[in-house]
Amino acid sequence: MYRRGVSNLVRRVCTRWRGVRPFSASSGPRTLYDKIWDEHVVNSNEDGSSSLIYIDRHLVHEVTSPQAFEGLRVAGRQVRRLDCTLAVCDHNVPTSDRKGGITEPESKLQVDTLGDNVKEFGLEYFDMNDKRQGIVHIIGPEQGFTQPGMTIVCGDSHTATHGAFGALAFGIGTSEIEHVFATQTLVQQKAKNMRITVEGNLPIGVTSKDLVLKIISIIGTAGGNGHVIEYAGEAVRALSMESRMTVCNMSIEGGARAGMIAPDDITMAYIKGKPMAPTAEHWDQACDYWRGLPSEEGSRYDTEVTVDVGDIDPQITWGTSPEHVVPISGVVPDPMDEEDPSRQRRTSAPWTTWG
Repeated sequence: MYRRGVSNLVRRVCTRWRGVRPFSASSGPRTLYDKIWDEHVVNSNEDGSSSLIYIDRHLVHEVTSPQAFEGLRVAGRQVRRLDCTLAVCDHNVPTSDRKGGITEPESKLQVDTLGDNVKEFGLEYFDMNDKRQGIVHIIGPEQGFTQPGMTIVCGDSHTATHGAFGALAFGIGTSEIEHVFATQTLVQQKAKNMRITVEGNLPIGVTSKDLVLKIISIIGTAGGNGHVIEYAGEAVRALSMESRMTVCNMSIEGGARAGMIAPDDITMAYIKGKPMAPTAEHWDQACDYWRGLPSEEGSRYDTEVTVDVGDIDPQITWGTSPEHVVPISGVVPDPMDEEDPSRQRRTSAPWTTWG
């Protein structure tokens, strides 16, 4: 279940640390991001520049974890919360026939190293032949390991996928992986709040991928810099969980730290009955907590964007950036029509390369 009690315990313990002060929650109406952040702050620096936050779930794969495991080994440390950590090999495994194993030497070394590390440190592991094995961003939702209101990290930028469940999920680097292994906490600076409200209903034949490409074409690849994006509006509420995961996954292409969608009945129906989901009386307790997570009326956002998708076409990327998007009924623009010189140089790259 969610780690409300655990984060409160860690918060009390860490008030003894030098250079930090007891955490105080945001005042007034709060966004979904504010609520999860406030719930997980252990302590903050006196100047408010950064905070220590508790991490509920840690997903691990073979590419970014070896040095983190070695750091634990050298320091003589163990993984602090085995029950909050889940490992899978996914970046270097064959996508079809696996009977012959992995033939590429570097890929085999990475997967074998992960297998050795998880065995040494006692982590739960979905290896290459486990029927639960899959893409690291997908196994959490499939198993019920991903739940609303949680903080979730992984050594991969597209960890934002889990934000579809109303979780604060983001990618971290190798040194941060070691920090989470050892302490189940992470030092972070709070991001700004951004809300993208999607009005209208997606036309037949238009998917969530088209929706998020349309959004990126509007805000640009730097539009979400320094923000956590909350997706809201009629079109978002109508999406399946799989489609919501697509939207949140691509928040990174829009420059954001993470993407989130408030949990609702669709979210809870997806989670219910999953192997690691709350059961019995804990299910009702969890649902009560999850229903209190959506942003409150009057919440303040640093940036707001409204997008009407009632009449959009399927979208196509044409250039060297995810913001280079046109509808299928459109045409690739002429770089010389771009007024911004820097954007003109970037958009003309395909022609200069092909010429």
